[in-house]
Amino acid sequence: MKKINKIKTLILAVAVSFTACDTVDFGDTNQNPNNPSTPVTASLLANVQRGTSGYIASTTSNLYVQYLSNGQYDEESRYQTLNWSPDGSYGLLEDLRQIIEINSNDDTKIAAQAYGSNGNQIAAASILRVYIMHGMTDRWGYLPYSEALDVSNNIYPAYDSQEAIYDGLFNELDAALASIDGGNGPDSDIYFGGDMDRWRTFANTIKMVMGLRLSKADPAKGQVKFNEALSGVISSNDENIKYTYLSEDSNDNPWQDRFESRKDYLMSDVFVDKLIGTGTNTLPEDPRLAKFAEPATTSATFVGAPYGASNSATADYSFITSDIISNSEAPLMIYTYSEVLFARAEAAAKGWTTEDPATLYNQAVTASMEQWGVDSADATVYLTANPYTGIEDIAYEKYVSLFFQGYNSWAEWRRFKAEGNDGRIALVAPANLLSNATDIPQRHGYSATAGALNEENYNAAVSAQGADNLDTKLWLFK
Repeated sequence: MKKINKIKTLILAVAVSFTACDTVDFGDTNQNPNNPSTPVTASLLANVQRGTSGYIASTTSNLYVQYLSNGQYDEESRYQTLNWSPDGSYGLLEDLRQIIEINSNDDTKIAAQAYGSNGNQIAAASILRVYIMHGMTDRWGYLPYSEALDVSNNIYPAYDSQEAIYDGLFNELDAALASIDGGNGPDSDIYFGGDMDRWRTFANTIKMVMGLRLSKADPAKGQVKFNEALSGVISSNDENIKYTYLSEDSNDNPWQDRFESRKDYLMSDVFVDKLIGTGTNTLPEDPRLAKFAEPATTSATFVGAPYGASNSATADYSFITSDIISNSEAPLMIYTYSEVLFARAEAAAKGWTTEDPATLYNQAVTASMEQWGVDSADATVYLTANPYTGIEDIAYEKYVSLFFQGYNSWAEWRRFKAEGNDGRIALVAPANLLSNATDIPQRHGYSATAGALNEENYNAAVSAQGADNLDTKLWLFK
């Protein structure tokens, strides 16, 4: 595993500025600092991984699932933004394309071995490409995929269906896993320090998540893909996949940066009230609330801010735990052991496996409690009061466990809602919505210029998928 100082040096060498932007979560600048004739693959990988931070630390997705409420300015929780540009994400995919090409081309692949074996660099770039593209299609649905990034041959790429994108991504994951060899892992690997066993686990966990996400749209295929991945996924909290931030301002925790400038995000009353449950605002039923949040300054109790409203008296409400918003090095989760266990519990309940759903449910809740530092005795008390009775319990507890994993939680909520298993989550849109939304968003609208820049293919996508607004349900979630 590479030394952290080497990783820091390589990160700092990548002079790319990713600014916080409401409409681009993977960053919207994508430039190699020295513009060499053959880019350094280690720098490209660091650039891409660093660029995923905005997606992992998204504000909007955490508001969609009502973990958070806005402070004074409530427009984000009322769905003000309709158009979201994927351009920054495609910029990162272009960097990954270059890594794969450099490590495949006979003229460049020998020199590229200075930054890890060719096979392992290709595998890492391919797995990361799937992770990014999977997140993209779960946001927008139809997108350029099979013809994307081939500007020399096609400047007007077709939009592929979500089903076709999923099929392609499964194939890419299988090829990536087959590409992993016994050589050195990639240099400048912020996620795993070049450990290819961790990359293998990452790939299988993505595959499991994607397989389960097909449970409404194509359950037969979903079951096959889920079981193909099952033996290789995260198997303990020690293997949780996360973005580990550094103390330097160039790569520190975005939530800490946000709270340096303005305290505009509060715990939502919807979420806080669920976790208080049968307890009190000083001793909530769910002990994770004391790990997720801080008591309100004025009352020293847990108080959620009204969702979808302007909440300027921020001291009256609970903030996100200071372990996250006051710690520049606080990691943010990508995939966790509890998420995997809940997925296995649901798959068992659906008959996809022969495992026992109740046992896995208990293990999943326990893993979530352990992840957040809850005392084991408190976890046992909670589980005794909240036993497994069916998939709705899995859905609710998974929703709680995915706290602060906004985009992942949003996708799972849409899937559970499509299957009719969201009853215990029970999210309701606020009044007075913006952007002509009529409910909690089901997708993101394409960028405002998408129709003008690629009119024919844009129109074909909208015709096949549905109106380009926040309300249209994607193929996965119909």
